Amino acid sequence: MIYQLKTQHSVTGVMKIDKSSEELLNMLRDKSLYINELSSIKSETRRAEWLAVRVLTEHLFAGVIGSVEMPYIIYNIDGSPALKDNRLNISISHTKGFAAVIIGSNPRQGIDIEFISDRAWRLRERFSETHDYSCNEEENCKLLATIFWCAKETAFKALHQNEVDFIKHLHIIPFLFNETKKEGVFMLEETKTAYNHIFSINYKITDEYILTWTE
Repeated sequence: MIYQLKTQHSVTGVMKIDKSSEELLNMLRDKSLYINELSSIKSETRRAEWLAVRVLTEHLFAGVIGSVEMPYIIYNIDGSPALKDNRLNISISHTKGFAAVIIGSNPRQGIDIEFISDRAWRLRERFSETHDYSCNEEENCKLLATIFWCAKETAFKALHQNEVDFIKHLHIIPFLFNETKKEGVFMLEETKTAYNHIFSINYKITDEYILTWTE
């Protein structure tokens, strides 16, 4: 565990994936529960990511929430994760070398983590509009693009809707981005549903990854 945050409504954690899938499997309370599902995942990287999410989930339940329950992740018809036989909700994410989980009471919660690179900036026309960017230097624009990509992934997970267009349906509400601040909050509005939910997007910038979540 390299990052942990507990609020009134949720608990969030980030874990560095620096162990093999075999080591991660042995960290689970009852590894026999996962053998069948794990056997269908052939890539070592994917196996480690899959297991890291479950190790992190167990840690958050036992060490932060203080629950003796055995959290078991299942998937809804729409592909979103859920906790079997549990009233709490969960959202998960992983990227190169990291896993992230948020667990809380709000059904509209989401989380996303992204390894820092220029990929989001190169692909920005696929998920954002030019007027979204209040930045001057290219490096700051690359950073902001990654934050926006994470934010829209977070909102998409929280929305639980199919066929969401990241440009047409998810809109960053303009805000002043200060690249010297490593944490902050901004708002995102969805226009996919008739409710036009407005999500409060938290972000955290580190030297290796960007994390966004809504609780």
